[in-house]
Amino acid sequence: MMVVAGEASGDMYGGRLCASLKEIVPEIELFGVGGDAMAQSGVALLSHISELSVMGTWDVLKNLGKIRGILNKLKERLNSDPPSGLIVIDFPGFNLRLAGYARKRGIPVVYYVPPKLWVWGKWRMNALRRSVDMVLAIFPFEEDFYRAEGVPVAFVGNPIVEFLGNEDPDGFRSLHSIDGDTKVIALLPGSRPGEIRRLLPIFLESAGLISSRLEGGARFLLPLAHTVSRPMVERMVEGAPVDVEIVEGQSREVLAVSDAAVVASGTATLEAFLLGTPQAVAYRMSPLSHLIGKLVIKVPMISLPNILAGKEVVRELLQDSASPKAISDEIVSLLDDKPRIEAYRTASGRVMDELKGLGTSRLAARATLDVFDDFAKGHQSAH
Repeated sequence: MMVVAGEASGDMYGGRLCASLKEIVPEIELFGVGGDAMAQSGVALLSHISELSVMGTWDVLKNLGKIRGILNKLKERLNSDPPSGLIVIDFPGFNLRLAGYARKRGIPVVYYVPPKLWVWGKWRMNALRRSVDMVLAIFPFEEDFYRAEGVPVAFVGNPIVEFLGNEDPDGFRSLHSIDGDTKVIALLPGSRPGEIRRLLPIFLESAGLISSRLEGGARFLLPLAHTVSRPMVERMVEGAPVDVEIVEGQSREVLAVSDAAVVASGTATLEAFLLGTPQAVAYRMSPLSHLIGKLVIKVPMISLPNILAGKEVVRELLQDSASPKAISDEIVSLLDDKPRIEAYRTASGRVMDELKGLGTSRLAARATLDVFDDFAKGHQSAH
């Protein structure tokens, strides 16, 4: 089977999915595009996700040659050595093209962590309908949304839940010499180089303001996604107005010990929410991406905690509103607002109850194998 993810979260989910596929069918051969987690789960990588980690119209345009080269390499492989199925994970701009190409060539396609068309509008719905045999949805409301559009869909639960609950906050505090009196603030500026370049300077400046306003200052921790170059981040952190400790990976451990977090929009907002860590969501995209986003985004709120809670539980600071002063104001006020933190954690517990307990990766693996088996049987009977 070919499995394709294009970013850090997709690699994380893909790693678990592929491990489950191997448990069910030990002899299965898996190859494609992913990161370290998928490689460790036995996927032979044709390209690494670090070559694909771009976001926003401008970043994509700048890296178009490289992205097209990887897409063509995968298309050639689909032609020369067709797999029994293609699994695509998130990363819709790339994966919808690949899925459409595969399906035209008679290769069945499962889309795990489907495009958030309920955010971006339905203009890609026809492409999705044509390109997949099954969507494996990760939010409860997605099942009704896709079914109403005539897309075959199954809700398998949210894979992020499988990664939560194993944190060791006390061990982490001890290892990093964090005492109980110091406020700990997590900085999560994204998992793509373009996001880091745009957001980290703002986050660092806001850290300086936060530290100056908190009695006793604060400790700042920055968990580094494996898709991001450490030297690049170190260079940026060197000039920061406060000390910032870079931690390799371990975003959940960092969030678990943090009193609050400044988070770029994306999967990390859901991690922070489900761990009950108060947060401010801050995001800036290039002017071109922002213009396109304004035209197509169909929901009043963009962060997953707010969408899943059905109300604003997290303040969203977007574009010019994502200023160092606004971020620091929000974090300092949040740290003092016990009723607001309580309401946030109540909403978090309710959403966690909706998402947990399904054994998502194994369920997704079983559903995928069923789709590919049914396709193979239908193919045989047709001949």
